[in-house]
Amino acid sequence: MICPGGTAAFPHARAARHTYALCMARPRIAFTTIVVVLAAASLSGSVSARTTGSGRVLVTATGHVGPLRVDESDRVDVIGSAGKPEAERRGRYASYAPFDALGYGCGGEPATDSAGVPMCKTVFYLDAKSGKLELFYTEDDHYSNLRGVRVGTTTAVAEARMHRLVIGGCLDGLRVSTKTGFLFMGFKGGHDRVHRHPYYLHLVGGHVGFMVVHSQRLNPGVLDCIDS
Repeated sequence: MICPGGTAAFPHARAARHTYALCMARPRIAFTTIVVVLAAASLSGSVSARTTGSGRVLVTATGHVGPLRVDESDRVDVIGSAGKPEAERRGRYASYAPFDALGYGCGGEPATDSAGVPMCKTVFYLDAKSGKLELFYTEDDHYSNLRGVRVGTTTAVAEARMHRLVIGGCLDGLRVSTKTGFLFMGFKGGHDRVHRHPYYLHLVGGHVGFMVVHSQRLNPGVLDCIDS
C-alpha cells in the first residue's frame, strides 16, 4: 500500500499526525533502502527475551511482543498478557483479510477508525480467520527493543544504538526485518536534511513516536507506508 491511495497514513493516530503531513508533502523513498535482515539476537531478539532490566516489555523484529509472537499468539494470549482491552473493533481494510483489533490506552476512543487506523495508544491486531496476532502498534514507552530504543528516544540516540540513520520518505523511520516479522520505529519532529550523492533524506532532531511489530505472513493492510 502507498500513502496517497486509500486511507491516509495514520490521520488520527496521536503520534503520527506530523509524519502524515510529511508523507503527503515529500517524494517517497522505498524502505528497501533501510531494510536489513538480521540473524543476530542482539537486534532482533530471542525467543526467551521477554522484559528489559527496567521492566519494560521487549519487542523484536522476529515478531515478539513480550511473551506474545506474531503468527502464533491468539486473543486469549493477548488478553492474558495485556489484560482486558478498553476497546475492540472488528473490520476490514479494502481487499485485505478481516481483522479484530484490541485497543489499550484508548481514552474513550474506539480501537481503530472505520478503516482500521489505530486510535488507541496500543493496538493488537488479530487475523479474524486464524485468530493469530498479525500486527502490534504502540505509542507507549512501556515497550522497548533490546537496544533500549522506545517511544520518546531521541533520533540521535536511536541512530547510535541501532548503528544506522533514520531515513526520510513517506515516513521517517527505521525498519529491521527477519524471516518471521519486522520491527518498525516511526519518528516525529525534527527536519529532513537532503543528501544528494546518493540522494536520500536524513532526519535530524525529533524522536521515536510509535513502534510496530508486524508479521511477514499476515497483514491487515491498515498501516500505509509500513506494510507495503
